[in-house]
Amino acid sequence: MSALLVVLEEAYEAFNAQNLAGIRAALHPEVLWPDTLESGPPFVGREATMAQFAHIFATIVPNIQLIRVLEETADALMVEAQYSVESPDGHVWTDTRATLTYHFRDRLLTGMTIVGGF
Repeated sequence: MSALLVVLEEAYEAFNAQNLAGIRAALHPEVLWPDTLESGPPFVGREATMAQFAHIFATIVPNIQLIRVLEETADALMVEAQYSVESPDGHVWTDTRATLTYHFRDRLLTGMTIVGGF
């Protein structure tokens, strides 16, 4: 298993557990993260990205499962993932698959590109 895959799996585990400290540990200080909740501009830097994750967890209950992971380059992994999103009261908002590319530097996540499915 590649070192990048280990980081990604740990980040997914932390995300699904709404473990902000675990997510923070996987993010590069210069991370650039898309606004997946409101389709606004991307979040720049670890602090802005962490604030967005806290906002996400206050708004929805996401559960994301990796289906397939492919090494795209030495510093990028392309994944197919199943996204299940519920409201805090348990109403299912969406259950869909997405294709994403995760970018890394220094074995930390520097960003995510949405390829399709959102």
